[in-house]
Formats: sequence, C-alpha cells, structure tokens
Amino acid sequence: MASVSAKVVGLCDAAREHDHLPQECASCVARHLAMCAGLKTDELSHLAQHVSRRKLAAGQTLFREADPAGDVFTVTSGLFKQYKLLADGRCQVTGFYFSGDLIGLPDSLDYPVTAEALTAATVCAFPRARIVELVDRYPSLAKAVILKLQGEITTAQGQMLSLGRLTAEERIAVFLLTLMDKAHDCVNDDGSLRLNMRRADIADYLGLTVETVSRSFTKLRNAGVIGAERGGAVEILSRDGLEDIAQGPG
Repeated sequence: MASVSAKVVGLCDAAREHDHLPQECASCVARHLAMCAGLKTDELSHLAQHVSRRKLAAGQTLFREADPAGDVFTVTSGLFKQYKLLADGRCQVTGFYFSGDLIGLPDSLDYPVTAEALTAATVCAFPRARIVELVDRYPSLAKAVILKLQGEITTAQGQMLSLGRLTAEERIAVFLLTLMDKAHDCVNDDGSLRLNMRRADIADYLGLTVETVSRSFTKLRNAGVIGAERGGAVEILSRDGLEDIAQGPG
C-alpha cells in the first residue's frame, strides 16, 4: 500500500511540475535530448524567458555564412544541414543536425557556414550574449553545453577519418550507422531509416560524387546489408554487416 501511495504522490508531483512548465517546454518532444534537459522547473522557466521560437519550412535558411552570430539554436524538430560554399562554387556539407542538437555556436562574431532546413523544422533561439550568463548560473546547463560540444568534436574527428582513409562503401556504412544511433526520429517502427537529405547532400558531406554514392548504395544492397529504398526509407537488413564494412578489411 505504501508503494502505491508513493507512486501516486510521484505522479502528482510530476503533474504539478508539468503544469508549471512554460507551455512550449511542456509539449516539447525534444526536451529530453536538448541542452535544457537537466534543468529544474524554475530554471527552465527562467531560461524560457530568454528564448524565441522559430518555425522553418523545408529549404528555408536559419542563418547564412557571414551573418552576425547573434543567436545559438537548439533543434526541437526536423533536420538541418550546415554547409560552406567554396570559391569555385563547390559545396561542402559540414554536418547534419537533428532534434536536440545545438547549432550556431561559432568562435567568431559571424557564422562561418550556412544552415538550411531540409524538412519542416522548429528551433529554440538563445541570444548568444546570454549563453555565458546562463551557463554560469546553471551548472547543469553548462555541463549539457560541454557535452554537446564534445559530441561535435567527436563527430568532426570521425569525419576527418572518413574523408581521409575510408572507401566510398565504408563512408556510406558509417553514415548510415551514425544516423541509426543519432537520428532516432529518422528510424521508422519497422527499423528502416528515412533519409531526409538528398543524395547530393550526402555526397557533399562524404566528399563523394552523387554517382559514387548511388553505386555505393547498390553495392551495400548487393552485399545484403541494406534492402530496397521505398518512399525515401532504406531497409536495414544487417547492422552487424554494416559495422563490418565500416571497420574496413580485418
């Protein structure tokens, strides 16, 4: 009986906490993934006073290269790509960003890249000038920001290895595995993986041509690790097989 009462009290406390959250925070499906996840209700309410929320359509730009870096963003839904245009017109995609990811925190006064929504998306925008004040005030927020930045470094290091040493098939295998682990909202109930980016975006991210990306997907299908692509989703037949290919010749 005591355990039942404790559960009821816990549920009541959770309900009261939910009621006191800002409406947008209470209904945010990405809050457990975002840098604000560890904040208490009163802390989250204070943080929300400094946040503006934006909705973007697919193809809409969040910020452009050389724009003043006035805001830092948390992705609350959808998918973004960051890219840089080279002097000769070529495009280098520097990253894909999913729900919970932190985007737009450069070490300069201007954004060094452009961020574009690849799907309908929403973000929370934090004034950059407030970030230092907020992380000083809330240790859990500071820890979350550090973890997000550590994740960025790890991803960048993996990308350097991929571009420098891996074959085309190995790069695609690593890319699919990364999406499976990081982009949970891209994984369908049947385990297939929605690729909401174009083949050209994947090519520009992995340093390949579109033709090479297509051939690599065909080779992975022939190897029996992925299935046919239907409605923009790739069937994952063997994660172990993808991992073996990603690791290269043993």
